[in-house]
Amino acid sequence: MESKRQGFDREDRLLRSMLLAYFLSGWTSLFGALLPHLRQVYGLSYEAAGMLLSSRSVGNLAAMLGSGLLVLYLGRRRGILLMTSWAVASYLVLSSGLGGVGLLAVVCLLEGASGGGIANFANTVISTLPGERATRGFNLLHGSYAVGAFLTPLALTLCTGLWPAEGWRVMTGFLCVLCLGQMAIYARMPLPPEPDEGGVRGADWSFLRSRRFWLGTLMIFFYLSVEYTIMGWLVTYFQDAGVLNQQLAQLMSSLLWLLMFAGRILGALLTGRVSRNTILLVDVLGLLVCYLWMISATAPWAVVTGLMGVGAFMATLYPTAFAFGSDCIKGSDLGCGAMNFIGAVGGTVTPALVGFVAERTGEIRSGMLLVAGGIVLLLGAILVSVFGMGKEEMEEESGL
Repeated sequence: MESKRQGFDREDRLLRSMLLAYFLSGWTSLFGALLPHLRQVYGLSYEAAGMLLSSRSVGNLAAMLGSGLLVLYLGRRRGILLMTSWAVASYLVLSSGLGGVGLLAVVCLLEGASGGGIANFANTVISTLPGERATRGFNLLHGSYAVGAFLTPLALTLCTGLWPAEGWRVMTGFLCVLCLGQMAIYARMPLPPEPDEGGVRGADWSFLRSRRFWLGTLMIFFYLSVEYTIMGWLVTYFQDAGVLNQQLAQLMSSLLWLLMFAGRILGALLTGRVSRNTILLVDVLGLLVCYLWMISATAPWAVVTGLMGVGAFMATLYPTAFAFGSDCIKGSDLGCGAMNFIGAVGGTVTPALVGFVAERTGEIRSGMLLVAGGIVLLLGAILVSVFGMGKEEMEEESGL
């Protein structure tokens, strides 16, 4: 009994440390809101801006799998400290005033790689929690991220209000400090045992034979295509399409994250009461309806209403999909990295594709229509996952 209590205490300390660290990580989700400032300062076209978003996604993508391999050789603690230091360097460069499209691409690549490594580390650590605690932990983890992501556009708006020309650089300097705080947490927090030893040859690759792994990965692939594109282009879309003024458009990013936070806390409360299948189906259908409403609306109240629905229904999609797929890869840095790596391919390609279409048509709205197609594909992936399971797996799922 005493050892069981100690195990719960250790899990609670681990969860609290991860929630605080991931809250700080949420502050670094600011790049989409920074994009209009970068376009203005550096004279970037839609296509160049889209390539910057994709450069960030390429770094994110490489780190998804690369972080799992890095941990095999460096260990979890040294690996996460190294990857977080890349974000420190990126925001230091942005705040310093050094520039040029080429340097911006490198900064985006490093910042994306850091974000991908941190996300993989966080998901791997939470996946080691037992049973429903893992599902609840995923929702709380990404809820804490949403709180940071909600606050950071507000802070950017404050900075640009106080210093109109250089406020965005002040904000990136603040983010650099937050990343250093994140490193301090990682240096001291308790970590779960590391099952993968002996480098790549000693790693467990059995998850590649699991249908649950591939179904979860398919859902994450299409979800990240949608999320990365919405988060990257949202503020630019509202401003350039003329549906919202500049200040209100900036605040919409915060509103989106606020709704995602509320939805993820609700998802944590619903864990064990509502099946994953039901949550996934309701979320994706609601997201499709609300997104189509948002991009077809012209009245500000209708746009904001649609956005609120998008945030609410997006909230539990990723945590639930990842919990679905991670049942067969608990505690495996390589397995979690592979799932995120394959899933993040969609997030790498789609933002650039939106920029390409917008540049060719001369309007951002046509590019954003591609996101609706991504949601339809996500619906298909969820339907396959929900109804494509065997009887034994369905019984196991309904018991969660």
